[in-house]
Amino acid sequence: MTNETRLSTANWNDLKYFLAVARHRRLTRAAQVFATSRVTVGNRIRALETALDTQLFVQTGDGFMLTEAGNRLFRYAESVEGNLRLGLEVLGLPGATRSRVRLGVTEGLGDNYLSRRIAGWVPENSIQIDFISLPKSTTVTSREADISITLEQPVGEFVIRRLLTDYTLSVYATPEYLARHKPIRHRQQLVDHAWIGYIENMMFTGELKYHHEIASTLNFVFQSTTIGAQKEAALAGVGLSILPDYMAADDARLVRVLDDVQFVRHYWISTNRDLHRFAAVNKTWHFILNQVRGDRRLLYSVSE
Repeated sequence: MTNETRLSTANWNDLKYFLAVARHRRLTRAAQVFATSRVTVGNRIRALETALDTQLFVQTGDGFMLTEAGNRLFRYAESVEGNLRLGLEVLGLPGATRSRVRLGVTEGLGDNYLSRRIAGWVPENSIQIDFISLPKSTTVTSREADISITLEQPVGEFVIRRLLTDYTLSVYATPEYLARHKPIRHRQQLVDHAWIGYIENMMFTGELKYHHEIASTLNFVFQSTTIGAQKEAALAGVGLSILPDYMAADDARLVRVLDDVQFVRHYWISTNRDLHRFAAVNKTWHFILNQVRGDRRLLYSVSE
């Protein structure tokens, strides 16, 4: 079968089902996107594979995974989708513009900094925000998000990325905890205390292993997958905790332990090259950049 024949026999409408299955990996989830049945989605995928004379998916325990051919098609199908959306936006058809933006951000920055700022910005702009704040990294390459903020530098051929900001973390505890336990006058004494931190084998990035810069064998008495839970444990007087300065420095219930002990990490912002052309994505992107630029002293609080 020639490429021209394949093109003429393929139903272009089936590409939207192909993209949904590739992104969600489940027929049921893909069906929910279009308010149809999983049988319909399965039939459309089989019809596309027949027209192209190519297997696009293999079914595994993790759902429907793209074959090598499916991966190749996915990039071009996304380009078709993106260009069609952009064309509708340029035409200015009612309801055709991409006014909803999916913003993925790690829960520390999301819950304790960005959520209230982006929420305050939304009412004055004709943009709807899906705010995805999780103790994990979202990626624009998998289309989990249109804009993603991560601790690690994103990679990908069609990814636009830039350093959003450096940020600092310090050791914190309650005054009550410090009054009940051995004094801490220098770095070496930190190992004598109870610690709060991440569950190491459940960390979503090695960037969170800042405790190793103190010692490899700290006495952890409370561990969690989220920085929010770690702060709550610190407030309860459980022990010492390394927290971002933007979420702890201005909390009167906590005090910084040893001003000369500080950690620097980075937040990266990324989007897909095609998505960046959409007005709503571009506008949201620049709002975040400008907001973070204005709050640099809050996020990057270097001890003198």
